[in-house]
Amino acid sequence: MFSPLERKLLFSLALVLATFWLIFVWWSIKKQEQFFVEQMHREAQGIYQYITLTREWISSHGGIYIKQGKKIVLITPSHFTKDLADFASPKNLPFTFKVAVLHTQNPNHRPNVFEKKAIQKFQDPRVKEYWRYVKKEKKFLYAAPLRFQNVCYQCHSYMKDYKPPACISVTLSAKPFIKELRMNYQMLILASILITLLIFGVLFFFLRHFVLKPLHIFIRVSRNIEQGNLNGRVNINTGDEWEELSNCFNKMIDSLISHQEKLEEKIKEATRELHIAYEELKKIESFRSEFFSNITHDLKTPVTAIKGAIDLLDRKGQLDSRYLEIVRKNIEKLSKMIKDLLDCAKLESGQMELLLEENNIIAAINDAIFLVMPMAKEKDIDLDFNPKKEKINIVFDYEKIQQVITNLLTNAIKFTPPNTKIIIQVEEFPQEIRVSIEDFGPGIPEEEWPLVFKKFYQSSRTKRKGIGLGLAICKGIIEAHGGKIWVERPKHQGIIFYFSLPKKRGSVGE
Repeated sequence: MFSPLERKLLFSLALVLATFWLIFVWWSIKKQEQFFVEQMHREAQGIYQYITLTREWISSHGGIYIKQGKKIVLITPSHFTKDLADFASPKNLPFTFKVAVLHTQNPNHRPNVFEKKAIQKFQDPRVKEYWRYVKKEKKFLYAAPLRFQNVCYQCHSYMKDYKPPACISVTLSAKPFIKELRMNYQMLILASILITLLIFGVLFFFLRHFVLKPLHIFIRVSRNIEQGNLNGRVNINTGDEWEELSNCFNKMIDSLISHQEKLEEKIKEATRELHIAYEELKKIESFRSEFFSNITHDLKTPVTAIKGAIDLLDRKGQLDSRYLEIVRKNIEKLSKMIKDLLDCAKLESGQMELLLEENNIIAAINDAIFLVMPMAKEKDIDLDFNPKKEKINIVFDYEKIQQVITNLLTNAIKFTPPNTKIIIQVEEFPQEIRVSIEDFGPGIPEEEWPLVFKKFYQSSRTKRKGIGLGLAICKGIIEAHGGKIWVERPKHQGIIFYFSLPKKRGSVGE
């Protein structure tokens, strides 16, 4: 059985070879027919030349004498031509000839239609012959002028400048030629069919051996690969493009195996990362539970303190400034926690709106210092801020940036030892304003720097003093302005918090 491609090749080869065979046979038949027509033409020329030569010979001898019965008769070229034609007629020769003359009374020399046309053409001295092959009648008609030679003028001197309206016509039977032509046709068709079939078989053999066989090898190996067997290889050693293609195919399989191994390794790595992420998620869930437990505790503590102070005031029936201070501080603490939670929620949902106006960053820092000054005085901490300029105007949300500075200062005060200082600086650059807050506290381990701005994060070197939203809120506000916030280590113990704000409004996120 042949494959679909083999059937297509067989059909295509058969169609192409059949087309060429038909064209070749048609061309060969035409050439054979031309050959036989030319052969009849040459035979007719030979007969005409033989008759003309005989007439010339007879004329050169002044005629010939022949014996007819008891008489001796002079035969002229004209008599010879007529007598020879009459003599040849009953012999069933494959040709006949005669002298055709216009305006003659002799019926033997009266021209037919072909001969009349030939005589008309011969009036032009450049026309040497006229012939026609009548295929339907299977005849070849040939005519050439009847011309007088020099020897003829000895007896016909009066016709020296005369163009006789006559010709010698030869009629050949084409039947023998047609019979031979048909035999040639049969031999040609038979031989061409055999040769075409041989060419067809040889071409298909070579196509099957050099094209289809390697292709079937590729198909077999490709099917094995499709089923998941990557160990198969194509081994073709033909020294041609098929061998080059097999080498490329084998390299492609090797590359596929390598890629598969890398992909399996990546899947394993992704699985490990997914497992780690799952463990992290479990930790986050645990942290979330701990956060809610802590925030419940943090919210419960000021509420309990407020409730206790109110109960004491109620029992005593009089106001006590100490208890009122407890109530005030715990209400402020509770208010800050709630505000931080609300700000964090707004940042996450993208609902925080900025009131962007041109403001003085120096004034914002001074106002923040003023707000945290009581907390700093309780620990005898000096807030060192000595700007080089009194005004640096840029576009920002005054209240939000003041909140950022206040949060950073509050954290610095919380973790800075008493009787020390906190250094606040402002630097102006071509594209931005940079603010730094440097403290002398326990500092933050460098490996924790990327984590300090995450929600609910508490440094490992500090005791828990809040819910861990302050720095996350600072980061959200600064980035909403199109700025950056980061941490660096000073030359002494402690930490430096930096944040930058763009000077141009076009750089501000809105």
